[in-house]
Amino acid sequence: MKTLLVIPARGGSKTIPRKNLHVVAGLPLIGYAIRNALAAKSVDRVIVSTEDAEIAEAARALGADVPFLRPMELATDEVSLIPVVQHAARAMAEDHGFDADIVASLQPTAPLLGADRIDAAVALLRDSGCCSVTSIQRIEQNHPYQALDMDADGRISRLFPEAERYLQKQDRPPFYVGTGGLYVRRRDVLDGWSGKDFCLGADRRAVVVTSDEGINIDTPTDMMVFEAVMAKKV
Repeated sequence: MKTLLVIPARGGSKTIPRKNLHVVAGLPLIGYAIRNALAAKSVDRVIVSTEDAEIAEAARALGADVPFLRPMELATDEVSLIPVVQHAARAMAEDHGFDADIVASLQPTAPLLGADRIDAAVALLRDSGCCSVTSIQRIEQNHPYQALDMDADGRISRLFPEAERYLQKQDRPPFYVGTGGLYVRRRDVLDGWSGKDFCLGADRRAVVVTSDEGINIDTPTDMMVFEAVMAKKV
């Protein structure tokens, strides 16, 4: 089974202008995703999908393949990840002779999600025959078990009634949240997307990542956290 990994990197970013080219510890943000993807042993082809010529040039300089420029209509704020990945898989099959069975996507905004996690996700999909695998992380702070509801009169109640009994942190049931950094899908699941769901199929599985690996850079504060993390690593 052939695996294609797509790194989506459009030029527009409102919260952090030119975010994908922002340099942290000597490397543009997109460079971390490229480095991690190229190190993944389970991936047969790594490409960057962008409409931006400067990002394309930087990606090629970092060792990535940029076989096409993404159409501008797939580079707006309103377009989700799925049509971008669909386009990339179709373009690689029709124009570049690479017809993938598995299509993964790795966000440049998840710079610490490493090759071992990518390999684990691809292996899980291949071995289990599931529809998709995504990256998730366990919630430690602001645990959902402590969540409250409030009515119009200001009365509060537990969203989880069983949580009325106090539990130590280690005794609370585990909760997880998707990081959005990594998706691995069977090609037929991707091609069959209806436009009305998350394109994960009926059998959805996950790999658990650490809080560092789950970093998602969306705001200037997120970027500051990443810069602080990398300052300690250098």
